[in-house]
Amino acid sequence: MSAFQLSQVFIDDLWQKIVGYKESPDEATPFHDIFRSGNIPSRPQMSLIVDVAYWTSFATEEGKPVTASLLFREVEHSTDSFPFDAPLHFSAATLVKLGPALENPKSDIGIWSDDAGHLRIWGFTSPPPELIRPDFWVQILGPGRIIILYGGRSIAAVTGNRAEFLDQSKAMCSLIPKIAGQAQSGETRLFNLLRYNALLKIAQQMRVHGRGGTVLVAAENKNWMSSIEAPIKYTGGANFLDADALSSRASTAAGSGAENIDNIVNELSLPQQKDLMKSWGQVQQQCNRIARLTAVDGALVMTYDRFVYCFGAKIVPVNIKGTLAQLRLVNPFTGSGESSGQFSDLSGTRHQSAAQFAYDQPGSIAIAVSQDGNVTFFSRDSQKDTILALQHAELILLHEGLGGSLWNLSLFTELGLFSTEQDSRKGSYLTAVLSWMKSTLQRD
Repeated sequence: MSAFQLSQVFIDDLWQKIVGYKESPDEATPFHDIFRSGNIPSRPQMSLIVDVAYWTSFATEEGKPVTASLLFREVEHSTDSFPFDAPLHFSAATLVKLGPALENPKSDIGIWSDDAGHLRIWGFTSPPPELIRPDFWVQILGPGRIIILYGGRSIAAVTGNRAEFLDQSKAMCSLIPKIAGQAQSGETRLFNLLRYNALLKIAQQMRVHGRGGTVLVAAENKNWMSSIEAPIKYTGGANFLDADALSSRASTAAGSGAENIDNIVNELSLPQQKDLMKSWGQVQQQCNRIARLTAVDGALVMTYDRFVYCFGAKIVPVNIKGTLAQLRLVNPFTGSGESSGQFSDLSGTRHQSAAQFAYDQPGSIAIAVSQDGNVTFFSRDSQKDTILALQHAELILLHEGLGGSLWNLSLFTELGLFSTEQDSRKGSYLTAVLSWMKSTLQRD
């Protein structure tokens, strides 16, 4: 679809998808009444918001690209907000001026319609990271790249001159098997979901520093060292969790009510704390600390449970066959099939080195983030002797808030990745999570 004239077919489909989703009587999704209460603009307003956001993405302020987060919500329902005495005109010019001031820490630009139905910028809000954003929400990620969210999850994206609907299941089905292959015997499969979410969060934070970087997620052995040039300057080892977060995991015996929530916290490898939001925040901080190290030139090597071995490392090839391996290209777009490519098609040495590491270390996952924010996950399919490349992963990363994490939990369950003989308590787990979310996180 041409980006120079926003396709009304895309807007119509987007409108129908969001409205139909909100009004659907289907209660199969356990998060139905948490995420389906968000505000939705009218169809013309939705078209205007997407159009303005897209053109704003190409603007620069003092030579730097403009990024912004636009939230369709009334000021009366916003926490920690800064309302303007006089609402501002909703336009690209206004967003260009406001965007740089609200980038770090990220704040949402509040949009609502006036009595005449015209969109206005009423101010901005800086909600805590745990707050669910169920409303219509647009994030400007970079030049020609915006993401459209509703109900706390990514719905669609405009990238370059294409508008696409997103399918998060492709990413989960591509990466979870590799993660599960490194799981400890007897672990609940919920651990695999935490590891998956953590990788998405680390990649999201790598985009924030804008320098690009590489993360190599290796098995807990020394095999990875054969792929790293010695000596390694920045080596040592740390998990970057606070001291009070290192207590051992509690028993997984089934309980009820608050006990179930404690079990979830423990089984998801979250730190043991009475304050559950503090526990969730500690894991986010761990991911943030790891991501910051990737700003140093070179690769960071860590385990699937985020113990960092080293950073600033140089990748060296072990098996020259890696450069001859075929690429299986997967994109998180609805209706897009898998395609093939050649190793030489990869742009830049960072992506080629990451792909080479994934080939040489079959149990690993390599994450390459370019300076312009593109994210690619690499892993090796040993059976087919190919390299799987999950492209455009920046469109399905865990953006601010718990929404993405909870939707991944729902998707994880729907795909059958949670249901095993050992995980027979999943119903009580989901019930406990929902009860907790409704009582502590939902908007007034």
